[in-house]
Amino acid sequence: MSAIRQEILDYIDDIPDSKLEALKPILSLLVDDTLIIETNLTDEEKAIIKAGREEYKSGGFVPLSSI
Repeated sequence: MSAIRQEILDYIDDIPDSKLEALKPILSLLVDDTLIIETNLTDEEKAIIKAGREEYKSGGFVPLSSI
């Protein structure tokens, strides 16, 4: 087993079952070989991302702990 695989498994072992459900969507995306990461964003999409990052920096977001 690779070192990184063991490290990830160790993290998973420490996560309570109640929080493991949050990993399922991420893991299912990571194992999907057909996953395509879009790199040719439009100017509009880039502006939306930039606005979101600015909002995050200014504290205009909902922390996961409050959900």
